[in-house]
Amino acid sequence: MPPLRLPSATPLRGFVAAAFAGAPFLTSGLASGQDFSLRVSDGNRALTQTFFPSPALANLKGGFDFGVGALLTYDSNFFLSEDYTVSELTADVNPWITYRTDPEGGAEFSFEGRYAPSFLAYLNNEDLNGINHSGGVLFKYAATRTTIQVYADYDEVSMADRLVGGFIEGSILGYGISGSYQLGPRTALLAGWSASQSDYSSGARSGSDIYTSEVAGLWDATERLRIGPSITYTMTESDSTGERDAVALLVKTRYQFGERILLDAAGGLEYSKNSRSNEGWEPGFTGRLAADYMLSHLWTFRAGVRYSTVPSPNNLNYLVNDLSFTSAIVRNFERSSLELGVGVSFSDYEAVGVVVGNREDDEFMNAYLTYRRNLYSDRVNFESTVKCATNTGQKDWSQWQITTGISVDY
Repeated sequence: MPPLRLPSATPLRGFVAAAFAGAPFLTSGLASGQDFSLRVSDGNRALTQTFFPSPALANLKGGFDFGVGALLTYDSNFFLSEDYTVSELTADVNPWITYRTDPEGGAEFSFEGRYAPSFLAYLNNEDLNGINHSGGVLFKYAATRTTIQVYADYDEVSMADRLVGGFIEGSILGYGISGSYQLGPRTALLAGWSASQSDYSSGARSGSDIYTSEVAGLWDATERLRIGPSITYTMTESDSTGERDAVALLVKTRYQFGERILLDAAGGLEYSKNSRSNEGWEPGFTGRLAADYMLSHLWTFRAGVRYSTVPSPNNLNYLVNDLSFTSAIVRNFERSSLELGVGVSFSDYEAVGVVVGNREDDEFMNAYLTYRRNLYSDRVNFESTVKCATNTGQKDWSQWQITTGISVDY
């Protein structure tokens, strides 16, 4: 039986909303724990109704919005080496431009678009200097009873990836369509299809393609509670693992108590099989969980559980079943905030075909402390993060990062 399956539900990040909002967080808090190899599993987001919109949405005034951010990062173990650690100082200048036709909301047709190049310079590895491009578009139709969304986004990255075990350069493309129809005052039918495709431009690593189809129904049991069934089919393709098919039967629950308690959860059975395995369809539990609790206007607690199944980028005929827990507490001040977060991930390597040797599982732990402050008219923002991380398993390593940056929203 496959292990617990808890797909993506990241409290700090409404993925589509953040992609088209104004300036992103500079150092990303909880989101910084997500590696490139796992992001391809975020393709299943066509029907995600986030309770956790990006705070950057508040900066979007309408029409064109643009600005620039600058980051300086010290990394004590740039290549995630076990024995020969190399430190690095990285500078990142990140201008962005966003256009939105309906900043106030309520229009029948709306369009959002964003483009953000990232100019990277390294002190000790000048051969890695370059420009990463990211952007996306979102089309939305919203009538009285029907809503349809079509989106596409593209992102290039240069980063250390713990599943790869070193520095990578790559890109990820996501696109999809989703729709909802209000059958009655308290009942809605939802359907969506999405795709996510990753590619590595450095090293002998294999990307993957994940396609997801979902049909769901939601019933407003009370003013606070929405509940309903969902059927999801996911197909994963990779040169390193072949094709994986999975069918999941879920019960979704969304609970909101005023502005203080927000909960999004789902659970059920998943049946999966792999083209290189002779075991046939295997049952297992699948689900997700995200929670946000505002203790007061000064304190907020966030927690999430994420489970991702992706092909290993390095190891032939291995799937990675990654179970991650994240939590953070935020203390708000008049013009600033302080956030303390911790996370732990368990990466289980599952053989789905003939393998040369056994691959050890990994355990990854990280903690961070982030300080944010609005410096001038809510358009100039300062942010600084200290983060530590350790990994044990196939390769043991530890890492310290200190990131400081400023962003200006014009």
